[in-house]
Amino acid sequence: MEPMRLCIVSPFQEGGGAEYQIQLLIDALLRQHRIQIFHLVHHVSSIARPDGYRIVPIGKATRTPLLGYVMDFVPLYRALCQIQPQVIYQRVGCGYTGVCALYARRRRARLIWHVSHDTDVMPRSLDTGRNLLRRRLEKWSIELGIHWADRIVVQTQHQRDLLSRHYGRQDAEVIANFHADAQEQLTKTMAPTVVWIANLKPWKRPEVFVRLASRVGERTGAQFIMMGEAPSGPKHSPWLESLQRSIATTPALRFLGRQTQEQVNELLARAWVLVNTSLHEGFPNIFIQAWLRDTVVVSLDVDPDHILERESIGMHAGSEERLAESVHRLLTDHSLRASYAKHARDYARATHSLNNANRLIQLIENCAGADSSVAGALSC
Repeated sequence: MEPMRLCIVSPFQEGGGAEYQIQLLIDALLRQHRIQIFHLVHHVSSIARPDGYRIVPIGKATRTPLLGYVMDFVPLYRALCQIQPQVIYQRVGCGYTGVCALYARRRRARLIWHVSHDTDVMPRSLDTGRNLLRRRLEKWSIELGIHWADRIVVQTQHQRDLLSRHYGRQDAEVIANFHADAQEQLTKTMAPTVVWIANLKPWKRPEVFVRLASRVGERTGAQFIMMGEAPSGPKHSPWLESLQRSIATTPALRFLGRQTQEQVNELLARAWVLVNTSLHEGFPNIFIQAWLRDTVVVSLDVDPDHILERESIGMHAGSEERLAESVHRLLTDHSLRASYAKHARDYARATHSLNNANRLIQLIENCAGADSSVAGALSC
């Protein structure tokens, strides 16, 4: 019997949390040897070495298309027609969402759309650039996917509520993000270290972390470290130049730039505190990576499903003043930090294990009409 053909469609092959989740899903699928996997992607990694699956480049990968990923309609639709997948799994809401929805509807394939960000299921757009036409085309495409997708997967109950409130879909599956347990040796006896790990984007507010380093670093002697890739393009230039000047003139702060997942995890294995300063997110994968490595999370605003304080796995500050107070307290109160670290590690192992990847694979197989032996099967 010919194996089921699955197309995984996303703009980037690597770079952020959604891409990391896709790679973990592919790894889990390959261990089961039941599915032919095609990863259709616009930005292909220069070091990509796919083993057991095929990468299919879509469009011209020099940069993001001027009017968004809707401009890749023809090459993406053509690639889907050539592969003829039974199931399409699309993650990262963009122009690709609508193209996949249209193909699935016309060719009787099944579309699973996986929400990556809260704004995916809100009328507002994550893209705040000046290109109004691009924003509208991308949002229209996402909304087409919302209405036509066979199944929708969300990361949190909050996203499920937003989807129901704004678009009337009440059938989404909540499947939490997943990670393998930490393999690194945890070395928290080194100098106190506070980290910020994200791509440099205005809505992630890295400048808040720079101010935090200036305010708390001198009082505690802690080292503050930033990791992340800087944006390209002229629209970010003034903001980025100002940020870079602030980083360079903050003595307690080091900026390491873009790092691999292995380097990120190595840093978390010795860090004491992870700070998040984003205005909004989906579910930050970096939270899980930190929890599994005994690094306490302090978030300025983002608190998915209010779990940080409800589960005693981190601190939700709500203001820059409280952010500084929380970080200072964790750096000076070792027993408090240890308590948060233990609760968070136990929570991550129970809630965000690779078992969640099996739930997602079960959903994919059921959408293709495949038999499965995983308990608690999800119907399509």
